[in-house]
Amino acid sequence: MNAKITTTRPLSCQSQPRSHRHTARSAAGGLTLLLAVAISACSGSNESDPVSTLPMVNRLSVEVVSSQPHLVTGGSALIAVQHDADDDMSPRLRLNDSPVELPADTETITDEAGTTTRFLLTGLSEGNNNLEVDIGQSSASLTLTNYPGSGPVISGPRQQPYLCLDSLAERVNGEGNREGDREPRRFAIGNGEFLDTTQQDADCSLPTRFDYVYRSTGEEGFLPLPDDNTVPANVLMTQTSNGAEVPFIVRLETGTLNRAIYQIAMLHDPATPAPSALTPNQGWNQRLLYTFGGGCEAGYFQGTGTGGVLRESVLAQGYAIASSTLNVNAQGGCNDVVSAETAMMVKEHVTKYYGEPVHTIGSGGSGGAMQQLLIAGAYPGILDGLLVGLTFSDAVTYFTDAQECSGPWRNYANAPANNLDEDTRTAIGGWPNWYLCDQSLGSRPDRISPFDCPSEIPPGMEYHPQTNPTGIRCSIYDGMRNVFGERPHPDPAISRSVARSPHDNVGVQYGLVALNEGLIDKTQFLDINQNFGGWDIDYQRTDARTQGDPQAIRAAYETGRITNGGAGLSRVPIIDDRPYLDHQGNFHASIYSFTTRARLQRDNGHADNYVIRRHPAELSLADENLSLMNQWLDAIKATREELPMLQRIVQAKPEALRDDCFTAEGERIVEEATFNTSRLYDNTAGRCNQLYPPHAGLRLVAGGPLTNDVMKCQLKAIDYDDYRVTFNDEEKARLNDIFPEGVCDWSRPGVGQGSNQTWLSFGPSPVNRYETTQGSND
Repeated sequence: MNAKITTTRPLSCQSQPRSHRHTARSAAGGLTLLLAVAISACSGSNESDPVSTLPMVNRLSVEVVSSQPHLVTGGSALIAVQHDADDDMSPRLRLNDSPVELPADTETITDEAGTTTRFLLTGLSEGNNNLEVDIGQSSASLTLTNYPGSGPVISGPRQQPYLCLDSLAERVNGEGNREGDREPRRFAIGNGEFLDTTQQDADCSLPTRFDYVYRSTGEEGFLPLPDDNTVPANVLMTQTSNGAEVPFIVRLETGTLNRAIYQIAMLHDPATPAPSALTPNQGWNQRLLYTFGGGCEAGYFQGTGTGGVLRESVLAQGYAIASSTLNVNAQGGCNDVVSAETAMMVKEHVTKYYGEPVHTIGSGGSGGAMQQLLIAGAYPGILDGLLVGLTFSDAVTYFTDAQECSGPWRNYANAPANNLDEDTRTAIGGWPNWYLCDQSLGSRPDRISPFDCPSEIPPGMEYHPQTNPTGIRCSIYDGMRNVFGERPHPDPAISRSVARSPHDNVGVQYGLVALNEGLIDKTQFLDINQNFGGWDIDYQRTDARTQGDPQAIRAAYETGRITNGGAGLSRVPIIDDRPYLDHQGNFHASIYSFTTRARLQRDNGHADNYVIRRHPAELSLADENLSLMNQWLDAIKATREELPMLQRIVQAKPEALRDDCFTAEGERIVEEATFNTSRLYDNTAGRCNQLYPPHAGLRLVAGGPLTNDVMKCQLKAIDYDDYRVTFNDEEKARLNDIFPEGVCDWSRPGVGQGSNQTWLSFGPSPVNRYETTQGSND
């Protein structure tokens, strides 16, 4: 993801004209930047000219190591200058036309490829900065665009209002308002202390602090190091994956970036020099694990925890671990663009002040898996490998099944007047039991509803169409209006804008497969579809089906809010860790591993970069999966770079890493994970599916594809050959009344469906800017 500017040797002794070119293109591999080179060189033209006495440099390049050059943050950047001059020649620097000294802390490496000098360039102004580097008679220039560490960079106008840590609603313990029932929300550092918010500013920023914890030989868990950082005699020793024997002491950095609280943890002995990008830290194996937290709520607040950085078995091997509050989906607004931006900034910070990771591995389950897949698909290069668990392919398509179940279907199915038994209610969704829809999904937040605000938001700030129409709308789409756009509220009495929504159920024949399998009769099928209805912008039921907003649907596909197998996901290895919970009626259903794989198969012809590992919930494969992913990424680096990345990934996959499942006794069964769409109610082919049968969902039972990514289906005329039952004339007339425009043609892509672009910006960065159309609902 680094951009490089290379000078070429002048053909004559005359000064070469300066040319400036800055263009960008988006591709499956991410963003490629073509930037201008400023060249000025002369040799032997005038003995009185001091420049003419300097040697010629055939190759000189300048590269930003810590980020893409147009996405620098925090006023500094790790720079690499590569050249083939004598290794005793130092680069001369000019920043914004003013000479600057080469920092004293500089790393210079000379090998057969030439000489590389690395240094941390500071003092960047906000906006464009021009860096000129001279060696001998040759020069190169590079534009660095710097944004404040408080953001934003690519996520667009900030979510407002936004509650900092010191402004969150108090946590309620028990009932009532008695003394002790409420307590403030705090951020636990990990050493027994909490962040002091007395110095928090309007951007939610706090002073950066460094703390140390250690593992002892006699106690479990991490203990705080003494204030003077003396090493206790009982400190445990650990051997990293690089073979270094070091004390098990962890340095914890806690600070704020992009209005999020971040933490970075890594092994470090405080008796040795402080870590830096140019001074190798013996305890770090140069690998970064980036953790993502679960959930999915509307945000509007800073958060009180990260995805977790004090992971003992991982730190013991020498990995650095990083995360932030905006990488926890339940705190970050379920906004993967903000999560990507934050991870980009935190990783940049790690690179600038600790060193460039050999590779960065994502880790997280549920909402943490959503973020990884969405970030890798739309912003490739932030994560090099994905460890996903309890996988959902993305948020938007998950909401389709979840919200249709918890709202329209659940309400209809449970109404006594409709006289549906539990088996029939369950069959319409192909679930393992009715509990999954009725309780596991039904009692959870309505993510597309504006009324389901997180408890961190004071109730007086929440939206209500009559009593507080300008309040916070806690639908996911209102939190992501930079992506989906907005329009006037459909009620003219409510003078505010609302986010566009991509959801649509026009033409969906709920229970179609159940009808054809004989699990419901014709009358039930017709009754269900006639009365299913839809919902309005406030997620209130309507008799009419819901019409998705065309602009929101287009944005969902184009911007990568719905994952597909191409673009970025074809450039990363993925291990899907699937603890089996279907039998419990848990909403973390195993079908979503198969929908993700189906998208890869459709778009790439195979899914060989995706491995599914199924097992009982009590069994953990976390450490083994991390080790296998590290082997996989190391092997990818050893493959031929000229090959397509997906081919390199497949060639490099460790032999030991294959689809498998584990019995309750721990027996491993190596077997391809399969989902048979023709057996939605009995998907038990193979030993693994017998142990862990996957189930369906409302849209699959309606005849939809396994990819489960059609937001608005294309319609076709009713074809009675699609039914295994015979409708009489009266029933046909009723079916036509229910579907006057036709029914879903699942053999065709959805309306507006296609692959996404990568490295899109919603502002303020102008590079690859995506214009979200605002205004009317036309």
